[in-house]
Amino acid sequence: MEKNKKRMVLALFIFLASFFLVSVSLGSETVTVLGNSVKSDPGNKKSIPVFNLPMPGSEQGKSYLGLTGIGNFQIGQIKTHVLIIEVFSFYCPHCQIMASQVNELYQKIQERPEMKEKIKIIGIGASNSTYEVDFFKERYRVPFPLFPDQSIEITQMLGVRGTPTFIGIKVNGNGTQERFYFREGGFEDTSQFLAEIIKLSGLK
Repeated sequence: MEKNKKRMVLALFIFLASFFLVSVSLGSETVTVLGNSVKSDPGNKKSIPVFNLPMPGSEQGKSYLGLTGIGNFQIGQIKTHVLIIEVFSFYCPHCQIMASQVNELYQKIQERPEMKEKIKIIGIGASNSTYEVDFFKERYRVPFPLFPDQSIEITQMLGVRGTPTFIGIKVNGNGTQERFYFREGGFEDTSQFLAEIIKLSGLK
């Protein structure tokens, strides 16, 4: 118990100290500053590399993504038409600032019966352990599943240079996925962001 308490205090100290950092590194790259955003060309669709994520630990997380069983899964198995991936970091102050807005985005989607089964959100923690991802989820009451990417292998496969980065993926019925949206940095208006995702993905 004492050991867990010390770990929690240390994690909290690091977490709060990160607010004073200007940037965080992913490998040799510098994390994107909030507001400095770059979207991919909507016409420049790219295929998504295949990678595995650990099955959500909670039944709520599994139900939200339409998954069952144990072990790993791939994003093509998620029951949705569009998947929004937020690549974040436990140590990224901009991600901490954005957390409430991303939670608001989730709520706006859930409040629309015609969209809540068509658009899902997950978060991938760049260079983060399971402990750090779980701490972030609890601290900011994140309602959607978060996954660790401690080796940053997935982060690099997705072409992400910094956090936060938002990626829109169209999940096709034939088992393939394609990227239609890529944004480095945060967004200010959740309604505008959602409208853009719906328009660029072709959802009706």
